[in-house]
Amino acid sequence: MAEEELGPLPAGRHGFSPEQVAHNQRERLIAALATTVAARGYSAVTITDITREAQVSRRVFYANFEGKEECFLAAFGVVADHMRELAAEAAGAEEDWPHKAIAASRALLAFFASDPDLARLCLVESQSAGPAISARFHEAVHEALPYLRAGRTERERGRELPATTEESTIGALVMLASRKVAAGEAEKLEDLLPDFAEFILAPYLGGEEADRLACEAA
Repeated sequence: MAEEELGPLPAGRHGFSPEQVAHNQRERLIAALATTVAARGYSAVTITDITREAQVSRRVFYANFEGKEECFLAAFGVVADHMRELAAEAAGAEEDWPHKAIAASRALLAFFASDPDLARLCLVESQSAGPAISARFHEAVHEALPYLRAGRTERERGRELPATTEESTIGALVMLASRKVAAGEAEKLEDLLPDFAEFILAPYLGGEEADRLACEAA
């Protein structure tokens, strides 16, 4: 939703249906959660902080969410859905698996670089905001495993890769990105693209080819 659509609706007779008003309020609460968590950290944020930022009442908050955790999960879900679409669109424009992997990485890094609040919400706060949120984060991250495993078809005959290769790769990528965001450098996430490309491609294509494609992606 565009930023201007998230502001409060005009008071009085505005012509919007109750459903439109409710949708607008829910979107504002989700946006407010992302903003306040990025500024103060999940544990420090209160329902009052969120409702004040969203310019809605506590009654409206509780009409949408049982509590802060549910609001966070809703915000994370919105972002995860958007990321899935971005990655699929970017990969779909490429012919072969290595370039699909690079294109998807580029799209996701660019998305987070363009919105540091969402980058902090998803890559930093979600890992320490409690068991339910952490579990949802790991579930979302692990959705990428089948796409990485597709790289095994690119591998020349030889020693079988360990079964944990893809999980190790995902872990390294998340660590790289989350450290940069935690350091206040979310806007520079796109600088990680060559590293992402090399981490993803090296197990399947070998170090030399992975390095070549990583340099090409830079």
